[in-house]
Amino acid sequence: MEKWFRMLRNKIKWFIFLLLMLTQAIKAQESTSSQWSINGYLTNMQTFMFQDISKDWMSDNLLHNRLNVKWNSKSDILGITFELRNRLLSGESIKYIPDYIKNTTDDKGWLNLSANLATGNSYVLNSKIDRAYFDLNLDKFQIRVGRQRINWGQCMVWNPNDLFNTYSFFDFDYIEKPGSDAVRLQYYTGTTSSLELAVKADYLNRITAAGLYRFAVGSYDLQFLGGLLNEEDVVVGAGWSGNLGNASFTGECSYFHPKNHFSDSTGVVAASLGSGYTFSNSLTLQAEVLYNPQKNITFNLSDYYNLDLSAKNLSFSDLSVLLQGSYPITPLFNVSLAGMYFPDIKSYFVGPTFIYSLSQNLDFSFLMQSFSGKFSSTVNQNYNFAFLKMKWSF
Repeated sequence: MEKWFRMLRNKIKWFIFLLLMLTQAIKAQESTSSQWSINGYLTNMQTFMFQDISKDWMSDNLLHNRLNVKWNSKSDILGITFELRNRLLSGESIKYIPDYIKNTTDDKGWLNLSANLATGNSYVLNSKIDRAYFDLNLDKFQIRVGRQRINWGQCMVWNPNDLFNTYSFFDFDYIEKPGSDAVRLQYYTGTTSSLELAVKADYLNRITAAGLYRFAVGSYDLQFLGGLLNEEDVVVGAGWSGNLGNASFTGECSYFHPKNHFSDSTGVVAASLGSGYTFSNSLTLQAEVLYNPQKNITFNLSDYYNLDLSAKNLSFSDLSVLLQGSYPITPLFNVSLAGMYFPDIKSYFVGPTFIYSLSQNLDFSFLMQSFSGKFSSTVNQNYNFAFLKMKWSF
């Protein structure tokens, strides 16, 4: 714990200094009136894991609290955001999975803002700051510095354009998605166009730097990007979002080429297409496909579920297909079903979800996730998860 606080103190000096300088500059221009916002939620989720429903099960519990604090100056020139998640995990995974407690403190950011506050043989209490940034807004120009989410993706599940904050579709309990320690500059060149530049550093001190230009043509929003991913790959990409008739139509693609040995090496392509349609009875259907051929990379189902994804490596299969439907049976009861298929390795995922609203700020959910895949001629893997979740928002 002492080592964690010492490292944190040394690394955030730059952030505090710059924040104080900007705050003093704003105070010189306006009164001390400001706006505060505090909200969050508390969830309790019971998880059951099994390979065969008739054999041994593993059971875990997660008590999850999130707290979001925001402050804006009276003129909205300066804004500060601070968000953290506190998780009390208990159960059999801590006992039987090697390094489970140690891995809860994994933080892929330049700052390690995750710490275990208490641990035992069957539990761990973890606290992590995943948003800590300030905004400076000057007419058409905005600068954001600190841990933040930079979302350049256009599709729902697979995002080859999301160079800074790739996330897993299966991690449904983390709706905010991870952030990056970064500096982001945005300049609004028109009512429907903008230019962005962003730089982030990760836990290995690797730099990802890229620029993006977004504009509108007719009913479509288009974007083009280019930069450097983890100091390893030069990347160029494009994306769009719009409509085909009454259906949404999105897509994005990126090409990654090794920076070293540029002329005698080959690159990686990642491309996704998605579409969604809502019928008059409120039934919503969505489809998405990913093309991301990999060379010399092997995954199994367990790796994929816990994989630290990047925009370059989004799946263990060259081709991935998603179909998802949702329907509100009543205004308070919603059901959905998602399915994925990975044809070149004959694997699939199925995930039904049931959500019932008990009151304006209290929800009950039941979810399942079932995976099956054959990764060799003799080994077939099956993983099944069931989740019971209660969520109170405040």
